Amino acid sequence: MIPWLPLGFAQPLVLLGLLSLPVLWWLLRLIPPQPRRIDFPPTRLLFDITPKEEQPRRTPWWLTLLRLTLAALVIIAAAGPLWNPPVATSTAKAPLALLIDDGFPAAGTWDARVRTAEDLIARAEADNRGVALLPLSEPSRDVSFETPAAARVRLKQIKPKPHAVERADMLPTLGRFLAATADVELIWLSDGVDLGGGTEFVAALGRLIEQRPITVIEGGVPSARALVGADNAAGALSVKVLRASGGGAETGTVRALDLKGLPLGDASFAFKPEERETDAELTLPVEIRNDIARLEIAAERSAGAVALLDKRWRRRSVGVITGATADTAQPLLASTYYLTRALGPFADVRLADRGSPAQAVSQFVEQRLPMLILADVGNVAEAREPLTRWL
Repeated sequence: MIPWLPLGFAQPLVLLGLLSLPVLWWLLRLIPPQPRRIDFPPTRLLFDITPKEEQPRRTPWWLTLLRLTLAALVIIAAAGPLWNPPVATSTAKAPLALLIDDGFPAAGTWDARVRTAEDLIARAEADNRGVALLPLSEPSRDVSFETPAAARVRLKQIKPKPHAVERADMLPTLGRFLAATADVELIWLSDGVDLGGGTEFVAALGRLIEQRPITVIEGGVPSARALVGADNAAGALSVKVLRASGGGAETGTVRALDLKGLPLGDASFAFKPEERETDAELTLPVEIRNDIARLEIAAERSAGAVALLDKRWRRRSVGVITGATADTAQPLLASTYYLTRALGPFADVRLADRGSPAQAVSQFVEQRLPMLILADVGNVAEAREPLTRWL
């Protein structure tokens, strides 16, 4: 397999035929000379013809290049090229043990991981080797070798879990398995995500396997992404989007849904090269933002790509009513100044836009605000009836 290209060959030794291309190039440079047309004179005139040594003409360079290219393509086709060839095992004698990360980071690319495991099982079947499957989310299950056909059936029954997997819990089971098996080849299908304790697990795994061969398969699939830190601020609802590893630029969409699963809005996000964290903002009216019950990354099948919101994320609307006149010259002395700044980080503050406190009360009651604050208001007799009904 070529390191920088997912291309392999079923018969790589056939590629040695490419070494014959220089000889073929030398042969193709020569072509027979074109025949020379001479009017046949009487026989005696033949003696007057001076013999000359003929040199063959050279083939045009583009024709030689075309012929060499065709010859190289024939050799490469005979070698059996394979795009994304199956992973090769390190030995063809020892039985095979597959360690499989099956937590939520692996859910988004689970189909690709299953195909890789099936390729490894197929190679073990061709070599008449036993196979043991070790999902890291099942530390209590007994581990034993089975036929490749049985392992293929059980592989289809393994599903990614909607939670993080504690890899260290598998170490005792793996230790007992390795103690009872002298010769075994281990392959770890890793999701590439360290949610804590990854270094300790790798160190303990190295002590357990001792001199046994192990191959770690990581990468080749899109990096896992997750949503964290939703914040329903004053102007928009923002959420952080994380990815497991840095890479090239990526874009995506965060979708907001209500309790019935109906979409309420979308927000785009973009990762810069080697960036592992970015933000997505939903600039919606506060009433619509308060109806959001679920945030999810579009086209991402993973529990980590979903954030559930409840009443704690709702932004309350608060009506502030003042009986004092507005003082634009000295805003620090206004009765609403400190109220609006104290409530701003936690609620949507609305100031009355009508003259009298009674009119402001009626305005906010009509808007069905859950909370009213009356600052320096002495008399609301005109709005007593609607205010009583609101209470």
